[in-house]
Amino acid sequence: MQISHIVKRLGEERQPMRFLASRLLARSGLAEKLGFKIQRRGYQLHFFNTALSMTLWLYANERSDDVDIIQSLLKPGGTYVDIGANIGDLVLAGAKAVGPDGKVFAFEAHPRIFGLMSQNLRLNQTPNIHPVNAACGEDFGWARFSDMRSDDMNQIGHGEIVVPTIPAQMLLPDEDIDLIKIDVEGFEFFVLKGLQKSLGRTRHLLIEVGDVHFAQFGYRYADIHDLLIAQGFAIFALDKAKADGAWHPVTDRDHPFPMVQNILASRDPQAQRLLAE
Repeated sequence: MQISHIVKRLGEERQPMRFLASRLLARSGLAEKLGFKIQRRGYQLHFFNTALSMTLWLYANERSDDVDIIQSLLKPGGTYVDIGANIGDLVLAGAKAVGPDGKVFAFEAHPRIFGLMSQNLRLNQTPNIHPVNAACGEDFGWARFSDMRSDDMNQIGHGEIVVPTIPAQMLLPDEDIDLIKIDVEGFEFFVLKGLQKSLGRTRHLLIEVGDVHFAQFGYRYADIHDLLIAQGFAIFALDKAKADGAWHPVTDRDHPFPMVQNILASRDPQAQRLLAE
């Protein structure tokens, strides 16, 4: 990385010295050797040499909105599915919400990141989490997977790593699912197609969307919209142009998503009323 780029990046950071420390601790391996931990909401993570680990150590409230919505939609004894689990941050947030009597299924395709997630699961002693080292898609097969330095942005279809692909529905129980979260850098539509047998018994979906991401795989948001509406879901999104923090109904299949963000799809009438208020 060029010095000019480093100086520019430091100037953009809210905590430039802590940002620099996060990179030095992670890249040198010192954070792991010294046993640094990242304290989250009722669980903790190892401070690994990964992009997400550095971000969570740098900013304590990062992803707090995601944790809030996931934990608000889950209850003790429930079932949560995380597709694109990375190092397990939101996996553990969901496990905390469903408790020891609940079930959590965590899918992560990248072999190294999956290994780091597994270490975080052991750290928190969570036997009710079922980790799966595979990419999710429409069919069984094999696919190339990227291995970028920004390892929270790896995606299917690029790179030298070859990973198995599976329809997630084949590994999920034949019972009600409270929440499925999908964050797979543009491959979301194909993950949903591999979940169609499970969607009919799923209450909520939290899905990352973004027009640029979808275009890489030759589809549009309208394809996701039509699939979800056909399955009986109502769709909501945070309006980036408004600062009210409220979820607004998405009824237009051609709704633009120029920035990457989450949508929430629900078939629960009570949740739909709350979100629409």
